[in-house]
Amino acid sequence: MAQIVNKSNHLRKEILLEYLKMIVCSIAAIFCVVLAFYTYGFSLIATLILCIYVKKMKTNIDIIKSGLKGEKEVLNLLSDLPKRYKVISDILIQGKNTSSQLDYVIVGSNGIFIVEAKNIKGTISGNGNSKYLTQVKIGKGGKEYRRELYNPTLQVKGHVLGLTKLLKRNNMQYDVHGLVYFSNEESRIQFKSNNIVVLSKNKDDLLKYIKTYKNNGVKITPNEQIKITKLLKSQVM
Repeated sequence: MAQIVNKSNHLRKEILLEYLKMIVCSIAAIFCVVLAFYTYGFSLIATLILCIYVKKMKTNIDIIKSGLKGEKEVLNLLSDLPKRYKVISDILIQGKNTSSQLDYVIVGSNGIFIVEAKNIKGTISGNGNSKYLTQVKIGKGGKEYRRELYNPTLQVKGHVLGLTKLLKRNNMQYDVHGLVYFSNEESRIQFKSNNIVVLSKNKDDLLKYIKTYKNNGVKITPNEQIKITKLLKSQVM
């Protein structure tokens, strides 16, 4: 079993914040209903607006919960890597004008890997080098939903660049390998990327890719792995 260095997840904080905002808005809506008796119903307009906000927050909570579930499943999957690997989650790398939020970084003798987890349903298609992809899914009533989705391979390219720069600033010259993993069983991936590996559903493929990666024969020594892990742990959110 791999060494899980950090199990924290920023999505839990986001859910708590959304719940707090929803509670505040709900209390305010109730207050406006009571106040309607003294304002001839004018405060009901504010109640309606607050109810719309509450509904939007509930939708946000559902989306975050889905992401949290997917990331938890991927963390459990990565823990099945051999003991020689170290897994660090929720890393925030600050640049001069940008920041990168990394789901998982795996450190082993055969390389440093970034895994971006996506718990998304439906068919994801498009040009792998485009800024946006298209997600198509079928709702409960059989209605087709279509939306643009920011290309996660471009997101991972930015993560790779950010982590590479961080390592260089600390006198560590190592290549970083990026992967996008679609974990949802109801996802169908119909695009490819020239630079970033895209995997979906098949859990064995993700573990196999990491374990069998050759890294041009370059090996990271145990001492260097400890240094890299310590550096990454200092960047945990």
